[in-house]
Amino acid sequence: KQHTLGTTKLQTGRGRKRLSTDLDDRQLIRMSLSNRRMTSSDLQKEWQMVSGVKCTARTVRNRLLGAGLKLCKARKKPFINEKQRRARLRFAKDHKDWTIEDWSKVIFSDESNFQLCPTPGRLMVRRRPGEAYKPQCLAPTVKCGGGSVMIWGCFSKAGIGQICLCEGRMNQAKYKVVLEENLLPSALTMFPNSEDWFFQQDNAPCHTARSIKVWMEDHQNPIENLWNVIKRKMDGHKPSNKAELLEFLRQEWHKVTQHQCERLMESMPRRMKAVLENQGYSTKY
Repeated sequence: KQHTLGTTKLQTGRGRKRLSTDLDDRQLIRMSLSNRRMTSSDLQKEWQMVSGVKCTARTVRNRLLGAGLKLCKARKKPFINEKQRRARLRFAKDHKDWTIEDWSKVIFSDESNFQLCPTPGRLMVRRRPGEAYKPQCLAPTVKCGGGSVMIWGCFSKAGIGQICLCEGRMNQAKYKVVLEENLLPSALTMFPNSEDWFFQQDNAPCHTARSIKVWMEDHQNPIENLWNVIKRKMDGHKPSNKAELLEFLRQEWHKVTQHQCERLMESMPRRMKAVLENQGYSTKY
């Protein structure tokens, strides 16, 4: 073995031999992509069986991380079957060339349920060992949310419209009253000098294709974003009864600004593009 004298510099060595080849690594990546839910331990066993690579689950994770495949919590989205996927694609293709000006003529509506005592989605607390069940460290829950109210609302780029309380199970007769007493007055306020507007809703589209029904049911209606804003405000509010809850919802609804409505409407072209890029499946919207 050759030695270099007169220096303290470390000599370059080969290091430990890599357990897998580039071909083996590509096979591991394909296996992971074919079943995104496989654990590193399961992948390690299958990789060894298919390619003969003997390694640990940690090595598998390192290889996947090197390929940009990071273990993440799956996002929750409504299930989309093949019929719905095709309908979403048709809708996106039909409206892919719509401009923001086109979307500004649309009135979106939807219904949303608000619980009197909603369960916090992710409440973080600081505690010492053994304090997990102290009252200050719990996220109290109430069966069925302690009661709830169903609210109908609508908005357009021009701003928010009216909201109303939906009592009992919604049927065609009740829905007709909601539209006559709330949608039409809202439309007159939003478009006082024009009848050139479209109504887009969650269940019974009246000016557009049938595929819009599926589109709205899959939570692509931008009014969902407004409901979510108000539901987040509920985290710091504790109404004691349904009347207080309803009054709180009315106050928060009227705090929605026209700028927020404009931003949601300006996102519609991006929503169409995202659905096309994801072949009709769920998007981040």
